[in-house]
Amino acid sequence: MSEQWKLTTEQTEKIREIRIHLHEHPEVSWEEWETSAYIRQILEKLPGVEIIPNPVETAVIARIKGGSSGRNIALRADIDALVVTEAWESEHVSQNPGVCHACGHDFHAASLLGAAMVLSEHREELLGDAILIFQPAEETTTGAKALIETGFLKALGVEAVFGLHNRPEVESGNVVVNPGPMMTAKKNFRITIHGVGGHGSMPELCVDPIVCSSAMVQNLQTIVSRNVAPQEAMVLTIGSIHGGTQENLVVDTVNMTGSMRTFSPEVQERGLERMNAIVEHTALAYECTAELEIVEEIPSVWNGQAMYEIAIEATKRAVGEERIVTAQPSMASEDFANFMQEVPGFFYWFGNRRAEDECFAWHNDHFHVDDEALPYAVLVMAQSVVTAQELLK
Repeated sequence: MSEQWKLTTEQTEKIREIRIHLHEHPEVSWEEWETSAYIRQILEKLPGVEIIPNPVETAVIARIKGGSSGRNIALRADIDALVVTEAWESEHVSQNPGVCHACGHDFHAASLLGAAMVLSEHREELLGDAILIFQPAEETTTGAKALIETGFLKALGVEAVFGLHNRPEVESGNVVVNPGPMMTAKKNFRITIHGVGGHGSMPELCVDPIVCSSAMVQNLQTIVSRNVAPQEAMVLTIGSIHGGTQENLVVDTVNMTGSMRTFSPEVQERGLERMNAIVEHTALAYECTAELEIVEEIPSVWNGQAMYEIAIEATKRAVGEERIVTAQPSMASEDFANFMQEVPGFFYWFGNRRAEDECFAWHNDHFHVDDEALPYAVLVMAQSVVTAQELLK
């Protein structure tokens, strides 16, 4: 068992400076050019850290070779920001107008860079390699898949992976270590409704897809209220409706997009079955035709028992058992789930709010992180590598 690792005052301040720099220079999905260059610059200065070339240009993958051979364990952080204008007043705010880290990916990337510092310092104690994954495009839930498709997990012999996210509902200093469901599986969909266009004064000569779409939105919500057991969880959202050009015209087509989120594969299957039926038969009732297309799928983030036991032990060693808490699963989705489909994985939440502060949710324009939470994330993530190398079966 490794002895408990600590951060020096200098390291803690450096990690905070990294977080501030990332916060002040946010970049959206697939445009993280300066972010990834800054991450490489820091990693290249750490002893024993090797940057691994990869074809995903705004991703950074690095390896810290251990003092002896053994299991190769990966740590992953996302690095992209959101198209949100920051409203939180602070000494350090986004310098990129209209873009900010409203989901705390600056916190995640800084935490992983801090873990890299710790693992670099203790690399001779590692029983295998530590693999560091700085992933772009989590907000579009496309970055993880793009990285996985390069084959790097197999090429680097990764046997397990740990991820992290801040959780503003939980006070700083606490670590959420949950078994089972953490974040939902998601299906993004597109519905296209076809009618017959014409003049608004002659509805009898038209088939109005806007009226049909109004009924369809209402009918789809009955899936949650009437086809899913109350103790199960589902969120079905219609996020956009596009149809119509002017006030006196009935259009030919309406397009809708949305998402369905669930934890249970059985609930997801039932929901999709009902969606297909409702889209088809609502369109028929209004003399329209319609198609439902699934455009993207993300599995659920689900912490298995074996990885949960490793995470519990790692957290105890890193920050103490008294820091471990549980929290309700989130109905949001995370493409870290794609990594968990390839190798055993575990997903932590780190408390990110001072007790006296108001809670602002992810993606809110007032969202902000608490730098006092950074050392907890750094130490738990670093300790997860060595604990997994010791205990993973």
